[in-house]
Amino acid sequence: MRQHTEKSSAGVRARLAGLLLAVVLCPCFVGSALAGQWDALIDRLAADGLDREMVRATLERPEVRYDPGAMGKKLMEYYMATYGSLLVSKIQARLTDLEYYFGPVDGRMNYLTKMGIKAFQAQHGVSPDGKPSAELLDAAGKERAKAPEALGLRQLTPPKVSVYEVVLTPERLSEARQFYQDNLPLLRQAQTRYGVPAEVMVGLLTVETRVGKFLGEDLAVSVLASMAASPTFASVASVFAEENVTPAQAAWLDARAAEKSDWAYRELTALFAYAAANHLDLMNMPGSVYGAIGLCQFMPSNVSRFGVDGAGHGCIDLYNTADAIYSLANYLNYHGFKPGAGIESQRKALYHYNHSLVYVNTIMAVADYLRGKPLP
Repeated sequence: MRQHTEKSSAGVRARLAGLLLAVVLCPCFVGSALAGQWDALIDRLAADGLDREMVRATLERPEVRYDPGAMGKKLMEYYMATYGSLLVSKIQARLTDLEYYFGPVDGRMNYLTKMGIKAFQAQHGVSPDGKPSAELLDAAGKERAKAPEALGLRQLTPPKVSVYEVVLTPERLSEARQFYQDNLPLLRQAQTRYGVPAEVMVGLLTVETRVGKFLGEDLAVSVLASMAASPTFASVASVFAEENVTPAQAAWLDARAAEKSDWAYRELTALFAYAAANHLDLMNMPGSVYGAIGLCQFMPSNVSRFGVDGAGHGCIDLYNTADAIYSLANYLNYHGFKPGAGIESQRKALYHYNHSLVYVNTIMAVADYLRGKPLP
């Protein structure tokens, strides 16, 4: 099959190399690790018309692995938003004692919690990612020194315009500007056709994939197959090891898992169809934590509706820059990003792409930066 013209992420290549090495060193690796893991999913896909042997051969490739993390992450998001996380509550309480946090102890990740975690991590020689973990709680539990007043955490307030701070760094903005300059003729062509400004397209690609520099750490087929094969809370309960999930909450999580598993199954079938129709190799298609693909991070089901052969090479390859740009512009145009559209119509179109106001704000901030305006 034709190889992608764009480079896949280094993380995928390293992981695949490790898996292949394991197979070489231990031929029993595949059989012992994957035996029976995908049987129910293979049966379901075959019943829906996919070639059984093709599906089995794909899912039993050494590069494809079952991982409860994708479903677990999504269920944890639902759980935290509805009930609050016990782990996050404990971290908030401990960081309050250490004066790294001055917000409510409610188990929900917010701006002050993230900034308090990042400050604690930075003070203790840990890369500041702002993420809660059992290791973080353990380190905070052992600490006795309070946060230096010079950090100014007591006076910290959420910004008026919330954005992804990690995107608006000099490094990321430099990547955006370089991509903008390198691809300006192509961007202007797409802008003329669909009415979406070049700066906005680059803003979206910057947020989604660092303009193609980070396409995901796992294969999209692995992520979607793992989620489709995880229809119950019990299948990912290990992710909730730090939580006291009640029987009622477990039943609620079971229902959410079933819904998300069905969604992932539909996206998986769309991914198989997309790869077959465009002669693409699923083993060369990294994806996001939820299986979105390409520079523009489409879910596979959107390709048949909005995918465009921008490069004129006879197929739709979202890992190709031209195809990705034309496809995202087509999507935004369909959802209201017309020539001369006002700012609110533009924001609504971007919100369709990802239902997050922070996401929209960040794209528009990058676009304004490329136009020479100050950052928020």
